[in-house]
Order: sequence, then C-alpha cells, then structure tokens
Amino acid sequence: MIKEKFNSLLNVLKRSVEKFPMTIISVWILTLIITIFVGNMDAPWEVIGRITLGIVIFASSTYLIESLIKEKNQKTIIYYLLSIFVATVLTLLSNIKTGVLGMSNELFIHYVIRFIVCYILSILILSIYVNYKKSNIAFEKYLTNVVVNIFKTNFIYGILAVGSSIIVAIFIFLILNGRGYMLIARVEILLLGIYYVPTLIYSFCKQNNETGKFAKIVIKYVLGSLVMLAFSIIYIYLLKILILRNIPSNEIFRILAALFLVGLPIWTMCDSLDEGNTFDKIIKKLPLLFVPFIFLQIYSIAVRIGEYGLTEARYMGIMLIIFEIIYTIIYIKNKTKIAVNLLLIIALIVMSTITPFINMFRISAFNQFIIFNKYNQKDYITQEEKSKMNGAYRYLKYSPVGKQYLENYKFINKVDEYESNEKYENSKTINVDKDEKFINIDGYKKLYEIYASSYSYGNDNKTIDETFGNMTFNVTGTDNIIKVKLTDRIKQYIKLGNSLARQFDNINEIIIDNNRKIILDSVNIYYNETTNEIYSYSITGYLLEK
Repeated sequence: MIKEKFNSLLNVLKRSVEKFPMTIISVWILTLIITIFVGNMDAPWEVIGRITLGIVIFASSTYLIESLIKEKNQKTIIYYLLSIFVATVLTLLSNIKTGVLGMSNELFIHYVIRFIVCYILSILILSIYVNYKKSNIAFEKYLTNVVVNIFKTNFIYGILAVGSSIIVAIFIFLILNGRGYMLIARVEILLLGIYYVPTLIYSFCKQNNETGKFAKIVIKYVLGSLVMLAFSIIYIYLLKILILRNIPSNEIFRILAALFLVGLPIWTMCDSLDEGNTFDKIIKKLPLLFVPFIFLQIYSIAVRIGEYGLTEARYMGIMLIIFEIIYTIIYIKNKTKIAVNLLLIIALIVMSTITPFINMFRISAFNQFIIFNKYNQKDYITQEEKSKMNGAYRYLKYSPVGKQYLENYKFINKVDEYESNEKYENSKTINVDKDEKFINIDGYKKLYEIYASSYSYGNDNKTIDETFGNMTFNVTGTDNIIKVKLTDRIKQYIKLGNSLARQFDNINEIIIDNNRKIILDSVNIYYNETTNEIYSYSITGYLLEK
C-alpha cells in the first residue's frame, strides 16, 4: 500500500518533468542555490537575488512555451534561447545603477520592475488559459479539477513537510547532539522545490480526475453555503442602509471585493457539480445577485476618490469593478465563454502597469498633482484643504513617477512649511500609563492581556469615530480578537486632557457584556486637536471573562 502511494507520487512528478522539463529544471536549480546558501549571512545575496529573478522570468516563459507545444523539436530550442535572452536582458536592466534616457535611476528601475511584474503575471495567466483550451472540457469542470489537484498536492506536501521535519529534528537531536537545526530548513526547501512546485505546476494540465464525493460536499455544500450566507448578510446590510438612510461603511468595498474574488471560483466550480436541485438553482443566481453590490462598490470608491484623490489601490479597485461588470455581461450573454475573463485579466494587468498615460502610477500621480496644485494656488485654504494638499504632496514626494511633477515647482517651500508644521501646530497627545500591580478578578475566571495599535491595523488619519467606533484588540497568547466600541470613552479622555492621569482609575474599566469586561492600563493617542484626526494610537489592558 505504502509502495503504491509512493509510486503514485513519483509518477506525478515524472509526468510533470516530461511535460515541463526546462521549467522544472529551472525550479530545481533555484532550489539547490537557496538550499546551499540559506542561513549564511555572508552569502552573496545580491548576486543570488539577480539569479533568482532571472530564473523566475525564464521559468515563466518556458511554462508558456511548454504549455503550447505538443512535441519537443528543434524549434523548441529557439524558443528556449529566446526565453534566456528575455530573462537576461530584464535582469540586467533591473540592476542598472545609473539613470537611463534622462530618467533618474529610481524612476528607470521603477519602470523596469513594472514591466517584469506585468510580463510574469501575464505569461502565467496566459499559460493557464492555454492549458484550459487544450483540456477540451468546460471551464467550470477544468477549474474544479485544478482546485482538487491543488488541494491534493497541498495535502500530500503538508504530510511530507511535517513528517520530514520530525525525522530530521530527531536525527539532529540524537545524532548531531542538537546542532545544525538549519538542516530542517534545507530539507523543507528541497521538498518545496523538488516536489511541491513541480506538482503544483502540473495541476493546471488536463488530468482525467473524477471529483470525489468528499470534494463535492466541501466545494458545493460547505463553501457554496458560506458564500450564500455572506450574500445574505450583505443584503441585510443593504436593507439597513435603505431603511435608516445610513452612509455605507468605508470597509464595504474591501468586503465586497473579497466576496467576489472568493465567490467567483466557488460558484463557477459549483456549476460543474450541478445536480438540478434547488441549491444549484440558487448558486447559479449568485453572479446576478452580485450586481447590486457593484453599484455599492462604485459609490464607495467614488466617495474615497472624491475626498482624497486617486491612488494605485483605488485604481485597482476601479479595474476590479470593470472586471466585475464585463464578467457579469459575459455570464448573462454566454456563460460558456466565461474563460475569456482570463484574457480580460491580462488586458487589465497590461493597462494598469505599463500602458502609457493610463497606467495606475501615471494617472494616480497626475490626479494627486491636480489636487495639490488646486489648493496650493489659493491665497487662503482651510485646515481641511491644507490636510488634503499635504496628503497629495506627500504622495507625489514619495512616488518615483510623482516626483516628476514636483521638479522646479515654485511653491514647494510653502508646502514643506505646511507639511512640517501642520501636525505640531494643531496636535495633542494623551499619554496615560497605569501600573496595575493588583487586578480584582472577583466574579471572573480568566484573564488575558490585550493590545491594539495603529501599527497593527493602520490608521490613514481617520477620525475618532472611524478609528475607535469598532476597536480591534488582539488577545495575547491566542489567535482571538475582540471588538469594542471605545468612541465615547476616548472622547472622554480627550476632554479630560492633562487631568486624565488623576482620574484614570475611575474610567479605565469598560463592560463589554454580561460575561466580559476590559481594564485599560495604557492609553497613548496622538491626534489633531482641530480636525480630531487620529495620527497614531497604542492601547493595552486586560480582558476578564467569567
């Protein structure tokens, strides 16, 4: 039995090498290099980095070539040589130390890296599309096969990784007297490169797999049900907005984007497991039920862009919305052509990264410059306008593309003055540290340390309500988090100001519910007194549970 399973693993690896010889050999060479030098601080890591980049570019090219060709012949060698040429040129360009074509070195490297990222992503997605076309099966069935294959590969690799780690650890402890634990890392890297990556690559090829009963249950009834539940929650949220006439949360775009990106492959796979029951009919309607969410996303991102301008992240949000719209149109008109969306992704990647004038970096920098120039030309601007202008200036200042707009700009000194003085002129700090030598836990059974900070979750100069309306605390020693509304308490702290330290004992306990409360022992907040923007915060304390 064990021998059969082992032979099965070897057969998958063998077929992978037969189908993608140069791709797998490249992976193995890179694996060998990293295995040899891992843990060596004196290794020539800059050179290794260049080699790694070159191999990744080359392997991406050969993966497409070997996906396309049916038989190896003399022409194949020409394609391999061309791949070597492309990888060499791009690697050399990415390591140029001086400016080229009148550009600074930073800007030139920025362009090269953008092109490399675009090249690799586009080539890999095109390779997947080619493998799908060669499979001669429906896209939903192909996707299901790929996901099942990847799951099997991950499961087997997980077992091998854990097993090999235990065996090597025992060997090190008993034979090497506890020395050389880096051997575990080397073995894991070898296993990753020699077995996992090649079999993962082969997962996208046509394999005559029947979807097992367990896989059907997980994909259709577990994952499908979770997606439907998420849809239900957001529809309830939509209803709440309409009834109460609330403004949608700033987080709604991220939630809906994640739902679409996770839900799309799930409802696509469920199509291949269609049994004609009521559950299947509901699953098929999910792409159409997502349409109202697209309008909510458009509203959400339009508000953010209108308030703070365009950035790379918001540009990608627009690209996602465009993809969702086109995907929905294709799904309604001809669901059998849904695989065309892979080519659409490539087009959007090219547009976002390297297309002149409309790529995410150029158009974002141009938009931020318009905002900056609009306020900087005014004789008088409000504190809010000053904040927006400085935000645009900082974006341009730290963007390789944006810096071009600031060259020889005659009002830079004025902005530098604003940038350096704005926070300090209108800022205040609340710092309270209470040394808890004794904590009364009467009525409670468990006590945990908790903490929250802007360094963990980011802040982006949000207001008090946005920052503390749903404060997330990490629970030390666990993977748990708790969410607590601290808005009123923080406003109380700010109102008390310097007198807070004397009164903190009376207002540092917050009841969450009948079974839990928190005790704060440290509150440090840096905020703008005029706008109430929170620049940074750090809060620690204890969670008590009954």
